[in-house]
Amino acid sequence: MINDRKWVILSLSLLLGWALVILAVNLYVDHHAVRMSVFSFKKDIRQAVYPDGTNQQIFNAEHVFRNPEAYDSFLFGSSRSAVIAVEKLPGRFYNMSYPAGLLAQHVPIIHAMLNKGVKIERIWVGLDDFSFKPASFSENALVWIMHPDAGGPSRTELFFRYFFRKPSLTELKLWKDRVLLGKMKARLFLAADGTNLGWRDKDQLIEQTGKPIFGFQIKKYEPVAFNARAVDTSFRMIEQLLALSREHGFSVTFFILPLYAPYYVTQAESLFTVKKRLAGLADYYDFSGFNSVTSDPLNFYDYSHCRFRVGDMMAKRILNDGEATVPDDFGVRVTRDNVEAHLAAQRKDLDAYLRGLGLKP
Repeated sequence: MINDRKWVILSLSLLLGWALVILAVNLYVDHHAVRMSVFSFKKDIRQAVYPDGTNQQIFNAEHVFRNPEAYDSFLFGSSRSAVIAVEKLPGRFYNMSYPAGLLAQHVPIIHAMLNKGVKIERIWVGLDDFSFKPASFSENALVWIMHPDAGGPSRTELFFRYFFRKPSLTELKLWKDRVLLGKMKARLFLAADGTNLGWRDKDQLIEQTGKPIFGFQIKKYEPVAFNARAVDTSFRMIEQLLALSREHGFSVTFFILPLYAPYYVTQAESLFTVKKRLAGLADYYDFSGFNSVTSDPLNFYDYSHCRFRVGDMMAKRILNDGEATVPDDFGVRVTRDNVEAHLAAQRKDLDAYLRGLGLKP
């Protein structure tokens, strides 16, 4: 008969064994690419195909921290900014974009870069409706936790949070598909400069068929109201970023990302408000609204992610590439002086669009 002491020892041994199994599986699968970034001993942590749940806030930041002299320019934004091929931009750019990227995440990372000796020449920031969401919607999700050196949890807490947990069946299946079965469709591919190449398969499909690969219709006009406190927080981050640029001598370029016109409809009114407020702080380029690019579904992978070719158009407009072929109605430089006229024209376009759909008298 097992006495109490032996029972405790056996129970603890079983628990320890189970914990070690979970630890080993999580470390091996590394679904969020935390082991291969923060806990890697390699200086160059790049690879061709990343785990499906890669935390790019951590991974991208860690790559730059380990290579402080490799880059002097950075593109920040949500995953919608990932289609800009930064290799075509002046300077040594790295694409820091990550899913649902927030200004409250960008600025701490930039602070950390400067503290680690990264000499920044220029920052590009893509803005969209995600830029003005509350940070609380993502702060507890493993795919969005911040880097320890940019306001995130300590490395010890990070290790326990990612690796001492039960891996989901979805994580294990995605690992099996990618590693054991070699299924590479729709995987996360990051180029050496951080550009997300994972859309290449969809790009080829669109080119082959000549047809849109998604469907999206607006059946009812229900404007989305941005959270006022979140908007204020985002603008404080913008002010901090501009202050950093003056202190450290780097340039900042803001641009509003394009959304597929039917989806943009619900975001437009709230975006009008932030566009006006932004113009009081800095000039920016506005690629949103109703134009020949945003009205064509062939320019999008889905209702909110434009194609690589649109990313090229945005870059060329911002760089004022006179030889580039960019539609005249795509991309407006907005300043304090012309913002009222710009927004008046966009409101007129919105009214006309809604009337055309029969959603407004």
